Order: sequence, then C-alpha cells, then structure tokens
Amino acid sequence: DEDEDEDDDDLGDFLSEKPKKAKPTESKEAREARIKSELESRKAAQAAMEAEREAKKKEHEEWLAAMSPEERTRYQQELERKRREEEEALREAEAERERMRLEELKRKAGAAAEAGAAAKEDQKQKDRMENKWAYVGDKLVATPVERKGPKKPVKDIQLKFPQRKVGAIIGKQGVNIRIIEGKSHAKLQIHKQKPGDNDEPEDALVTIKGSQEQIDVACETINMVLAQFKAMRRAPQKK
Repeated sequence: DEDEDEDDDDLGDFLSEKPKKAKPTESKEAREARIKSELESRKAAQAAMEAEREAKKKEHEEWLAAMSPEERTRYQQELERKRREEEEALREAEAERERMRLEELKRKAGAAAEAGAAAKEDQKQKDRMENKWAYVGDKLVATPVERKGPKKPVKDIQLKFPQRKVGAIIGKQGVNIRIIEGKSHAKLQIHKQKPGDNDEPEDALVTIKGSQEQIDVACETINMVLAQFKAMRRAPQKK
C-alpha cells in the first residue's frame, strides 16, 4: 500500500507540473534596439582605441621634442638603419625563394633530361639487338644477340630442319610456304639435295630472306605450321 501511495504521489507531482514556457520571440523593435546598441558599443571601442593611439603619438612627439638635436639625429638614424635591415631581410628572403624555385626547375629539367637520355640509350640498345633463330627440339627458338655493324634492310639466314619436317613447311602443293611468305613478306627457299649427297640426309637447309622483322614473323609462322602438323598427326584417324 505504501508503494502504491508513493506511485500516486509521483504521478500527482508529474501532472501538477506546469508546462515550460517557450522562449519568447524577439520583436522587431527589440532586435533593432539590440543591433543599435551593439553598433554604438563597437563605435565607442574604436573611438577609445583611436584616442589611445593619438595619446601615444602625442607622448612620442613630446618625447622626441625633449631630446637634444644630437639624440634625435641618432634616434632617426637608428630607425632608418632598422628599416633598411628589414627591407634587406625581405629582399634576401625573396631572392632565396626565387633561387630555390629555379633550383627546383633545374632539378626537374635535369631529371627529365636524364630520363630522356636513359630512354634513348635503352632504345639504342634494343635497336642493336636482334633474334638469332635455330631449330631446337621440335621448333624454332629465338636467342637475342647484339648486332655487329649497322642494321641491314634485307638479309638472309639459313636454318637446318630435320628432313621429315620439310614436307610440313612446304605443305600440300606449297600451300604452307605461300601462307608463311604471305604473312611475313619474307622469301623462303628449300635447298634441294645436290647430286652425290647421301640419299637420305638427316637435315634440310632452308633460307629465309627479308628484313629482321619479316624473318621473325616467318619463323613464328613456321612454328605455328609445325605445331599444327604435329597436332594433326597425333589426332586419331577416322576409319
């Protein structure tokens, strides 16, 4: 019962509380008066600061007037010396900023020039390299080598292939050679066995003629032809 009485008292206190009044809205007249008062306070503060400056100025003038001519001259000379020192310090700071700016531009230009020279040298090195082709295993393999002398617009290389691979390179009625030459624009020549050679030589000689780029494409195409020929031979034959 006592607990119920306490709950009733709390509820009664809650209901008896008066709602809080909202903050009254400032009227137009009160707002204008407040703004006017703030402006007047600012003006008064500015006037006080100006009066203080004038008082200090007058005090300084009186202090100068109390000096002897020699003291006044020394004082003015000291002021002039400090002014020149400040101007010199400003000029030196500006000159230092300009020097640093120019050094930064020079550094960037030097870095760009070094990068350009390195790229140019790297390109020269690449231009001096060319592929040397040889038949290894069951395909042509390229080994990069440094070219001796100037680059030739047209040259020829000779490659040795197992005799059993020549038929695949030639193709039925020469179709594969025409494909290789058409794709690379290089010229291929299959050397025939000379009279007096062995009846079944182990290797056949093939000459490829063209620019280095054309020879590279021709060798890559030969690899594709040989790979296709190998895949066809491995494929099960239909009965």
